[in-house]
Amino acid sequence: MTVSFHKYGSLFFPGTGSIYDLGQGTGHYFAVNVPLQQGIEDDDYLSVFRPVIGQVVENFQPEAVILQCGADSLGCDRLGCFNLSSVFFCVWISFSSDA
Repeated sequence: MTVSFHKYGSLFFPGTGSIYDLGQGTGHYFAVNVPLQQGIEDDDYLSVFRPVIGQVVENFQPEAVILQCGADSLGCDRLGCFNLSSVFFCVWISFSSDA
């Protein structure tokens, strides 16, 4: 199961990750894409992240969770498009490990 929270748009590289991209072949229905608005902050991100991950964990029951936390999500990254804090990453990791 792959769950991706990301910026999405036709002009935004790589242009993939639509909510309709659900995986292919034997991986069909093993992908969840959650496009987010530019400038999203901690509280709004968590209000989307928690219920989505909660449902995925409940239905998929993974034995392991691997997080890839891109630094370009931090508000201080000039190339990024989100406005997340470093504290957010700690909350994100804590929630994921408890799920």
